[in-house]
Amino acid sequence: MSNNQLQAPENISSAFSAAFAEVEQEALQEAAQPLFGAASPQPELSGAGFTYRHDWGARRGQWTLRLNWADVNPRSQVFVSVGEGAAGGPDAGKFIGSARYNLHNVAPRAGGVDIRVNIEWPSDIPLYVDYLVVNPAATIRTVQVTVQRHSTVALSDAEADRILGDMGTILQSDDSPADVATQVRFVRNGPVRLLPANVPGTIATAADLTALLNAGSGIKIVQAIRWCGGPGGSIIGCAPLGSPTVNLAAVRFTANQEGLIWVHEYGHNAGLGHRTDDLRAVMYPSVGADHNVVNSAESASFLAGPLAITAGEAMASSCSLGVAIQPTKDVREFVSQHWIQGIPYQAASQYTEEDAKRLLEWLVNEPEKHEEFLPEIVTTLGFIGSEIAVKPLIDFVHSARASRSVFNAKNAVLIHLGDLINKSGSQAALDFVTKVATDMETAKTLVVSRAAIAAAEAAVAGVDAPGAEVLAAELAVSATFGLALTGKAEAEQTLASLANDAHAFARVKTAAAEAAELSRTMRAQGQAAYYSAKCEGGQQP
Repeated sequence: MSNNQLQAPENISSAFSAAFAEVEQEALQEAAQPLFGAASPQPELSGAGFTYRHDWGARRGQWTLRLNWADVNPRSQVFVSVGEGAAGGPDAGKFIGSARYNLHNVAPRAGGVDIRVNIEWPSDIPLYVDYLVVNPAATIRTVQVTVQRHSTVALSDAEADRILGDMGTILQSDDSPADVATQVRFVRNGPVRLLPANVPGTIATAADLTALLNAGSGIKIVQAIRWCGGPGGSIIGCAPLGSPTVNLAAVRFTANQEGLIWVHEYGHNAGLGHRTDDLRAVMYPSVGADHNVVNSAESASFLAGPLAITAGEAMASSCSLGVAIQPTKDVREFVSQHWIQGIPYQAASQYTEEDAKRLLEWLVNEPEKHEEFLPEIVTTLGFIGSEIAVKPLIDFVHSARASRSVFNAKNAVLIHLGDLINKSGSQAALDFVTKVATDMETAKTLVVSRAAIAAAEAAVAGVDAPGAEVLAAELAVSATFGLALTGKAEAEQTLASLANDAHAFARVKTAAAEAAELSRTMRAQGQAAYYSAKCEGGQQP
């Protein structure tokens, strides 16, 4: 609305044809006054309110005036009055003179409000603008989520409720200037269900992931994820970027960070890619207890929910991670964090043989101190590609250590020895990976200790235990994809034979067909180009 106007002199045009000039300024927060009153406001004006007068200086003609004000958002109801300012500053008030002040548009946005005004006067004169801002009381959007688990994974209704509650807490919090409180909560839709029998406990191939995503909607918890747009040894979450429903995969994790993994993957379903300009962002590619920052654009996506993408199999690119995530000076700091997508190749491959030596000190001399990060350590060694790591990595796979983290790391070794071979040409590493992929007895021998521990863990948790045959097949499948990553013609020939080998594990035969295609891609593109191109398609970790 605008003030009543006196008739302008005849020599003043009633409208200017010139384009609007533009200026942007900051609101003085200390001058904004909250609205108080004993009477209850009308529903349309309920919520938190502020009044503020801004001195835009001496102006004439048409202007777009952009006022930056952190308390304003797209949902804000903003009412504006413009007028000629009296001498002495904003507190001196306005007056009605001969000039006509016209207000044309008012547009609240995230972090401010933009208006267009026209001052019909031949010289610059003071412009004061009054703003009345009402932020409606937030309403919480409730998202009902189906939660499914594999039969080998323990997840109770109470645990699912806790993690869903943490998802909402992460979004609803507003604990820094960069964080936007996002009123979304997640509630369980029925009891935690078992995934269909055709979905394996470990997602190790593209076919496995397809089966998982086709198993209805919801959050789906599995033992391990080793395929998400490609093979990887340290993946803990995977989701399509854009989905018509909630549809994501995750593994069990540290209790105070599971909610972050779930909400991060939900963000991908809602159309959000990774963000690397804030280490505390929910959509940052690694997890952390303090990763709870959501910007205004992300907030809008979380509020909107899952977003269907219909143009083919379009997925967000994470190729920018190679540029945006620079390796830390100390490689040990780099591996001491969990990357949801797995270790980013573009960053890890920049480390040197000297860095590999530092990681080998941890792997060989004190693995028990760094057990949580063993998958990250061995994956990074593979990406560095130094032959000095070959024997220690092979010895690690042969070791009797058999916790879940160690077993995941052994699988990561078998996958990413392929990357090491690609760089170093190590024949010893190629022979070992080939042996595990093609010899069922070798794979079975390597899982004896793990099978016993897994059975004991399952008995305590009251879930199914993966048998020795299943675990051996997992190692063999990992080695199969390791062969694909070598970029070697002889490895590709081995894969072709495996796909038709009557004596191979059934899962290996399926994996071999996929791995042969991957091998052709790797040989055609080269390692660096493959990892960049891989980011441009497939699922978003």
